[in-house]
Amino acid sequence: MKSPPQERGYRRLEPGPGEPHVGRHELTDKDADGKWSGHGETLARLIHITDFQLADLASPSRVEFLQRLTGQPAWRRMLPAYRPQEFMLTQAVEAVVRTVRRESEEGRVDFVVTTGDNTDSAQENELATYLTLMNGGDIDPGHDNGGLAETVTCSGDPAYWNPEPASADTWKQEYGYPDYPGAVAAAAKKFTGAGLGAPWLTCFGNHDCLVQGRARAQAGYDDFLTANRKPVALPARPYNGADALNDYCEDPLWVSQGPSMSIEASPERRMVSKKEYIERHFETTGVPEGHGFTAENISTGTAYYAYDGVPGLRVISLDTTNPAGNVDGCVNEKQYRWLEDRLQEVHSTYLAGDGTEVSTGNEDRLVMICSHHGLSTMTNDTPHPDGEHLYLAPDVERLLHRFPNVVLWLSGHTHVNRITPRPRTGGGGFWEVSTSSVAEWPVQLRTVHFTVVKNAGVRIRTTMIDSAVPVTPTGGTDLHDLASLHREAAANDAGSVGGLEAEGKPADRNADLLVPLPSSTLNGLAGLIRLPELSLGTNQ
Repeated sequence: MKSPPQERGYRRLEPGPGEPHVGRHELTDKDADGKWSGHGETLARLIHITDFQLADLASPSRVEFLQRLTGQPAWRRMLPAYRPQEFMLTQAVEAVVRTVRRESEEGRVDFVVTTGDNTDSAQENELATYLTLMNGGDIDPGHDNGGLAETVTCSGDPAYWNPEPASADTWKQEYGYPDYPGAVAAAAKKFTGAGLGAPWLTCFGNHDCLVQGRARAQAGYDDFLTANRKPVALPARPYNGADALNDYCEDPLWVSQGPSMSIEASPERRMVSKKEYIERHFETTGVPEGHGFTAENISTGTAYYAYDGVPGLRVISLDTTNPAGNVDGCVNEKQYRWLEDRLQEVHSTYLAGDGTEVSTGNEDRLVMICSHHGLSTMTNDTPHPDGEHLYLAPDVERLLHRFPNVVLWLSGHTHVNRITPRPRTGGGGFWEVSTSSVAEWPVQLRTVHFTVVKNAGVRIRTTMIDSAVPVTPTGGTDLHDLASLHREAAANDAGSVGGLEAEGKPADRNADLLVPLPSSTLNGLAGLIRLPELSLGTNQ
């Protein structure tokens, strides 16, 4: 799928040819290509999806009106606050889920990983929608919002796109967004979600614990959230600060004291704690139980875990959110020490902090890190509420480079397809692979295949998959038509997090990522045969 470059006007999508896989040699000697050409043993096949940001569009926590402040430096980090296509997001996510299910039914995926921002503002009703979409069941996009009537799409405000012909809004007049009769009514209709049909693991993102992914909820915030008023404009008093996000993190209610509209109150809008978020993953159908989370996570209120359900591979899911607020990530002291312990368990040798080699006698396994934030956004040093020391990108990268079996880090947050080599002194290293958001352009998934190549290392093949919906909306209003319209509208939203080039460069999409491995690791993996149905294994 490609979006033709245009200087002006609304961009229509058109089909494009499949892309070849680009060989990425930054972690290995390109002159040694011959040893990578042999047939390898497939270890695991997974699909990476991220950043659904499933939103209750009538929520009082929503601040869509801030989009009017685009271009004002003090408000830059509070944007985007609105996406024109978001009223069709549940249909877009369902189309992605059905695309994954097709891959699963055809035997091309062993498990699925989502890397956080599954909800928009950590609300109970948003979490319920997310879990139902993942596992299958009845979905009602018009619930809690008057059939979308209580959302900005239907407000009559020209600042928001409404595809009904009666609307003469700014998005149509200035950006060429189309009329599409019947889309809003159809987007509010109930449907039955198919469910992924594959084992899936989850990560915890900043939108899964903070108000609008930015601020810690103050005492009494739920009273505001579950009440019957939705703010529609800023308070009349001028803002004279340098960075609105900093003030929002101190008190997320200060932007919401201006004019408001009446909505139906709903107790289902309350925010969920991290502990409750984890517990809800044990109350769903689907496998594995808890979707990565463990009983220890429930008892401790932590959201990081190790998953050993694939022979030869340890998946380590980190919680990179900062409960003090702000959008970017970090790792606290307890988690950092836990991570070091989990890495030692799957290495026969590794480097101690002083650079000396340590032998353990442990069995070698490959390690894949998963988290919402990657290294490029692990920059949040806002003091932790418990006073714990926070580790940022340089510290975490140094730790991982002490362990040669770490080969891949999957992340989200940036809403952009990007593959970054993280070379290790002395050779090897790991690849950081970030995948674009389902909420925004280009609405893609990424397959990741691990192949162990004898006497060389591991080849990680990543391939982008478009959501299986019509390239161009047909004029109809079934679920796939709405998902197609969602993607096309997203391709024209220049103010999105990822921007109009969120698809990345060719080398950020379909790529063969080569990682040399120690002979001890290769010998340990040599006897593993990927079974048609992988064991669900255990978590730690």
